[in-house]
Amino acid sequence: MERQCIKPILGKGKRMPIRLVVIDIDGCLTPGEGRPLSLAVLRFLARCNRQAQQPGADVPAVTLCTGRPAPYVELMVQAIAGFWPALYEHGAGMFDPRDYTFHPHPAMTPVGQDGYFRLKTLLTDRIVRQGFGYLQPGKEHSFTLYPGEGITTERLARELSCCKMPGFVMQVGRREINILPCSIDKGVGVEWLATRTACPLEAMAGVGDTTGDLLFLQRVGFAAAPSNALSQVKAQVDYVSPWPDGRGVVDILKQCIIRNRTS
Repeated sequence: MERQCIKPILGKGKRMPIRLVVIDIDGCLTPGEGRPLSLAVLRFLARCNRQAQQPGADVPAVTLCTGRPAPYVELMVQAIAGFWPALYEHGAGMFDPRDYTFHPHPAMTPVGQDGYFRLKTLLTDRIVRQGFGYLQPGKEHSFTLYPGEGITTERLARELSCCKMPGFVMQVGRREINILPCSIDKGVGVEWLATRTACPLEAMAGVGDTTGDLLFLQRVGFAAAPSNALSQVKAQVDYVSPWPDGRGVVDILKQCIIRNRTS
């Protein structure tokens, strides 16, 4: 299989070693919602995280940046033996396994939360009860809606556009629609992660597959994508793996290790 490398992974000049790899879940770490997990991929990431804690390690740690809700992210952090904070709901919240705490982003004010609950009531009445779509459960700061039976994503988007959503913005994905607070996205989230951990963005790598991921991929020191990523994403990252989803993540992590050892 031909390696799809948009830019040479081993460029010239001194570079900051990668300390942390931030990975999207659906479409990257896993094939997507409801699809089987690869235990081999999870074991590899867990091994990287254990090695990253050793003195003088050149293996980067791994954490997550996803639209998924906090309980799912907590479980996945456990599965990969994560010890760095992870971002959930597109950066609206952060789970820190070091002291088992869950933090809303500083932009998530009480006024914003009041708006969230009003919008949830509206979406339930106008979208869910009418059969246009259903909400992914477990979220506290944002919404993910999937089309109802016989409804296309485009039709769902049209119905949502008729709903007044002050303070929120709609993002149309491959098979879902995300509704996020205007002040929140994955780029804002990864900047918050850098502040909370004192790990510079230049020392982070990012792995994503959709246009929403570009918001954080454009901020980190090294950006990569699996082969199943959208063409818009492949065109803007430093490295495209020849492998899809989890196998691509493993390949990208190996490339990051090579990068650290040759810096």
